[in-house]
Amino acid sequence: MLKISAFAKLAQTTRRTLILYDEQNVFKPAEVSDEGYRFYNYDQLYELSFILTLRKLGLSLDEIKQISSTDSKKSPNALLTNLQSRVDEQIHDLLTVKQSLGSRMTAINSETPIHCDASYIHKHKAQSFWQSTTLHDCSRQQIAEAFAEFYKRLDPLVSINGKCSGFVLDLPNANAAQFINAPFRLIKEATKNINNAFITTVNRPAGDYLAIDIDNDDTAICNGIDLIHQYAVAHNLTLRGPLWQINMDEDIRLPEATTAVLRLEYLIAN
Repeated sequence: MLKISAFAKLAQTTRRTLILYDEQNVFKPAEVSDEGYRFYNYDQLYELSFILTLRKLGLSLDEIKQISSTDSKKSPNALLTNLQSRVDEQIHDLLTVKQSLGSRMTAINSETPIHCDASYIHKHKAQSFWQSTTLHDCSRQQIAEAFAEFYKRLDPLVSINGKCSGFVLDLPNANAAQFINAPFRLIKEATKNINNAFITTVNRPAGDYLAIDIDNDDTAICNGIDLIHQYAVAHNLTLRGPLWQINMDEDIRLPEATTAVLRLEYLIAN
């Protein structure tokens, strides 16, 4: 037999937890000495592991007592059905996390080449994005709040799936002077169609895009827009808005992050 401390270590729990479970009649020691010392058998480890797993699922001690009871009348079908649903939900969430992390690893291992501070042309396939409602003249705090609300409306796990994110701005003609006050929307590459009061789905057309990769700060963005404009004029290109501002570093960056690399893009109309 094992003393309480040795059994707790074997079960990867604490002595205090075992005492609580004993006092609450959730899990009893195999034997208690006349001096009050608790002793456990090795084969009790399986029952305790089941109980600890139920606690991780968020069940109360009273619920665990009902489920663990050998008396079927104390283990109602409704409670077991609820537990099964809870387990299924957690399995679904874990599988979603696994898929998101896999997508993120794929994105990290296939990084897009960066062309800093030099305009260039590249092709895009048609792509769908989720977008927030339009924001106007926001402070960084308001942008951060909108960012949090946007991903809350989607799914917090979407933020780690490695897919494109950024902003889309109503900024025609690559006019850097209007950048600060340009209306904009948060975007995230879509995996299904969503259209409601808070989130809609927008399509980025296939075609040639004039782009530039720059640091994520207002001065660099304005300089980047100017360089795009100069390139378009020099090569007689007509640009079609909106301006796509895509995160090229970490998948998700809060607006105040200043080390991320951004890609600015306009569709070439001619």
